[in-house]
Amino acid sequence: MKKTPTLTERKRADIIDAALKEFREKGFRAMSMDALSARAGVSKRTVYNHFDNKEVLFKEVVRLLFDHFSEVVGISYATDRSLESQLKEFASSEMQLLKLDRFRDLSKIIVAECIYSPELAANALQQFSEQEQGLDAWIESAIKDGRLKKVEPSYASAQFLGIIKASAFWPQLLMGQPVPDESQSLQIIEDAVAMFLSHYEV
Repeated sequence: MKKTPTLTERKRADIIDAALKEFREKGFRAMSMDALSARAGVSKRTVYNHFDNKEVLFKEVVRLLFDHFSEVVGISYATDRSLESQLKEFASSEMQLLKLDRFRDLSKIIVAECIYSPELAANALQQFSEQEQGLDAWIESAIKDGRLKKVEPSYASAQFLGIIKASAFWPQLLMGQPVPDESQSLQIIEDAVAMFLSHYEV
């Protein structure tokens, strides 16, 4: 049975939800704790009871979102399945992640803070890297199994994800282009997998 959240837990969740909206609309630097408390429907003291300052709140928002994102995207190496089918499954999950409004909102915030708050952004970008390490491990397993050429896993992983993001992430994030529709998504996935395997598959 799912546990009913306490009043304190509900207030904390309301603060985090309001913080994401404030960060998205105003950016980290322009967001005020007064506006946040009003949006969350709690007192300013309640906000500070949960979070010492805006930096701590930002880090918690990032952590919780990436915990969720890591559940959306995952890949485990299977010796009895084709590399193509495994990569397509992973790429499909990655594509769904890139289409999530919350993921793009968080990405915009982090990109903006890379200029004004590099240390804060670096912490968030580290979680980006950790979220994608599942593909690194998959590539390493495929190499050990003799099915992929020897290559630095993180290098090959960045290449594969870069092919996908070049069409399904950066144009949407930086230029406001629409997310790929189903047909376009399938084409991006198929091309990314084909290009990757044409170079690395044994």
